[in-house]
Amino acid sequence: MQDIYVKLAKMKIALEEKLTHPFLGKYLPLPKIDEDKLLLFCAIFDEIDLSEELKESYILTAMLVQIALDTHDDVTTHNNINSTEFVQRQLTVLAGDYFSGLYYFMLSEVKDFKMVRTLAVAIKQINEHKIRLYHDDEVNIQSIMDSLLIVETALFQRVAEHFNLDRWKLISTKFLIYKRLSHEKFQIENESNIPENQKYEGMFSGNYLKRVCNMYFEETSSLLESGFLKTPAIKNLLHKRLQSIRFYETLHYKKTVEEGL
Repeated sequence: MQDIYVKLAKMKIALEEKLTHPFLGKYLPLPKIDEDKLLLFCAIFDEIDLSEELKESYILTAMLVQIALDTHDDVTTHNNINSTEFVQRQLTVLAGDYFSGLYYFMLSEVKDFKMVRTLAVAIKQINEHKIRLYHDDEVNIQSIMDSLLIVETALFQRVAEHFNLDRWKLISTKFLIYKRLSHEKFQIENESNIPENQKYEGMFSGNYLKRVCNMYFEETSSLLESGFLKTPAIKNLLHKRLQSIRFYETLHYKKTVEEGL
């Protein structure tokens, strides 16, 4: 059995090689890789009876989709920008398009046209709900929660459905929405970090987020405990990541309280 840490390191290196472009590298930093999402994709494909080579192709493709979406989120909308910032904005758009092209190219090599449709459905859902989050003036807490869940988890939900892995659809959904809400809670406690054009700014309270974070943490932990996973090391690593996110969340909460903010 290949050690999960070694596998993740190899996947991250392979992904970085895909993302490296000599021209873009002169002007933009290498895109950040969400290692929790990489771990979850590795966990999902660990349950599927495919060759290691094919699994790696699917995981890299799915991560490229995620990174292309994240890169387009980084496109600024400020009106007053200098020429350098304008060039960086244009290149960020092109970088997102380039990463999108890469995953289409990889899928064409795998020749799984059903997966193309699966990812296309996820991308459409994610983009629709991002528009609601950032541009809809008539949002409420429930609609915000619904949209955040789709934005963070649709890619994993659709891929898990594609391979009939209902349990992983549930685990990845709970894990990722917990992580996102922990981040939202952190932003509320550090108002300077709130993104531009965020229409739902001010609608969440710290107490509400603390309550739902606790709920999703417990549900994710329970799902991991009760389920049999093909590779126990993956279960242990997911538990560690879950505890790590909560540790930083709790650490920051205590610091905020101590400082009387």
